[in-house]
This record gives sequence, structure tokens and C-alpha cells, in this order.
Amino acid sequence: MQTAELKLKVVKEITELPDEQFIKVYDALVEVLHAPIRTPKFGSAKGLIAFMAEDFYAPLDDFKAYMP
Repeated sequence: MQTAELKLKVVKEITELPDEQFIKVYDALVEVLHAPIRTPKFGSAKGLIAFMAEDFYAPLDDFKAYMP
């Protein structure tokens, strides 16, 4: 099913809902569509990694055939 067909199907199903359900779905859609787009900030994950293995940068055994 194409995206346009799916959109039309969803709109049709939403418009056929009883009034109370339609209002709930409509309000939820408006909230999702008007949510601000958050952009990641440099350094915002600093301090989240609590543990890193000592051999983290060691070569993996699976790639030995490709290494010189």
C-alpha cells in the first residue's frame, strides 16, 4: 500500500469515529504534529557512559583475516 493511500485510509477511519473518540485522536495528532523538533546539543551525553572495557580498542578476532 502506498503512503498516500494509507494516509487517505487513516483520515477516513478517523472521520468515521464517534465525536468523543474523534476529539481524543485529533488532539493527540495535533500534539504530535506540533511538537518542537529537538536538536541534540554537543556534549549533552557527557558522563552517561559508566563503564568501558579495558580492551575496547583491541582488534576483534572476527576481523583478523582482513588485517595486515
